[in-house]
Amino acid sequence: MLLNFILAFCFLLIAILFVLFVINRRKLKEKTESGKSLNEFVSGLGIVLEGEKLGIAIWINDELVYINSILLEHASLAGIDIRNKKDLDELFSHPERYLVFYDMLTEIKKQREAKTLEYSGVWRKEIGQKYFEIKYYRKRLNGKKYVVLTTKDVSNELSNLEVTILAELSEIFDEHFSKETINLYELGEAIKRILANYGLVDIFGIGILKPTGELYYPYFKFTDEDDRSGFVVKPDEKILSRYIVDKGLKVHIKNSEKDTSLSDGYNFYYIRRFTTKVFTIYGVPVSFRGLTKGVILFEKQGEDQFSKSTLAIFDKIAHFISLALRFIEILDELNTERTKLFELSIKDYLTGAYSRRFLEQFLEKELSKCKRTNSKTTVAFLDVNEFKKINDTYGHVYGDEVLKNLVETIYKNIRMMDLVARYGGDEFVLVFPETTVENAELVMKRIVESLKDKNISISYGMLEISEFETIDDIYKEVDKRMYEMKNKTKSNNT
Repeated sequence: MLLNFILAFCFLLIAILFVLFVINRRKLKEKTESGKSLNEFVSGLGIVLEGEKLGIAIWINDELVYINSILLEHASLAGIDIRNKKDLDELFSHPERYLVFYDMLTEIKKQREAKTLEYSGVWRKEIGQKYFEIKYYRKRLNGKKYVVLTTKDVSNELSNLEVTILAELSEIFDEHFSKETINLYELGEAIKRILANYGLVDIFGIGILKPTGELYYPYFKFTDEDDRSGFVVKPDEKILSRYIVDKGLKVHIKNSEKDTSLSDGYNFYYIRRFTTKVFTIYGVPVSFRGLTKGVILFEKQGEDQFSKSTLAIFDKIAHFISLALRFIEILDELNTERTKLFELSIKDYLTGAYSRRFLEQFLEKELSKCKRTNSKTTVAFLDVNEFKKINDTYGHVYGDEVLKNLVETIYKNIRMMDLVARYGGDEFVLVFPETTVENAELVMKRIVESLKDKNISISYGMLEISEFETIDDIYKEVDKRMYEMKNKTKSNNT
């Protein structure tokens, strides 16, 4: 009986061991096959798992199966524990809180949401004064989803990077300088795109000092969702950018939470919508002609993020932008002078009324428009009553003042679209587009009444121009009507 029991127990034990053997053999086979697939996948990407200088992490079906110490060290510089699924979920849920990786996270997230089966991307980032190349691969193999993340320290390439970045920036500046006007928002966007592409900044801003003392930012951008371009710093706001402008000094803040006070009552104040994380900030004053004209801000998430090589690049960029602003100022000066010369060419220097030459060009267009659209335009021809007697009695200087007061009064009583031109001597022509004779008559009566306060009397004739074929025909008829009014006035006074 005992022997049968022992034999039964032995058979049971053998059966259990056999089952365990089969199970373990199957698991080993699966593991071997999985490992083989993994190695095939990784080797297909040209990656050596045990590479000495390459940080690597591998996920299979969203489960982390491999990570080496190098990647852990690199991730720690950014304050991220990549082994923590909660941290990873936070990264992709709120990429705007991690501006260092914003472009990378948003692109990967977009590919995820599009359910792209295979995808790869490469980014370069400066983290903790070191420069890294980050690669991301996603691929489906043997029914499983593989994701590989690699990081490589390429800080030795940073010096060569300066040449590349400055070459790209030179092309940007050449493009913008070739235009008649420089759009500072477009220029800022192009610069930020280059700097962000190489992972040097998360935030970039250009501030311009206005004549009013306000500091205006035509470009200041966090992310596409948080564009602060157009905001203004008032003269009495003693904050960082105002400090840089007022003192004309560069400022390098390595920790935005600790370095919060500045000298002479200036305080560090920072606008932040999405995050309260620490930032590194480098501010450079923009100066030319011996005066500070603005400020350039370079910002990056994290403490003490800018290397000496990066700061040297920023200084060169600030110099380029100073040249751009100087160029804009020269263009503005030239445009102002050109406007003045143009005004002198089309306006009477004494009265400010338009010239006869400009009047004839304007009337030609109005006459053509009336014929084409069947619209109404009224012309009034006027002169000052007894102007020769005024000059003979009081002198030509007084006569000039009469003409100035006349035109000034006319301008106060007509619309922006109306025109007053000096025809010659004391004769002036008024053009009222889109106006009937009846309505223009109301304006002329208002002008006559206003001139009484200045002891100026005028005579005028009016007509609607669409019934005439030429400008000369208009002049002849309206002049005739003016003299009819003048003669009628004289008759009434005798």
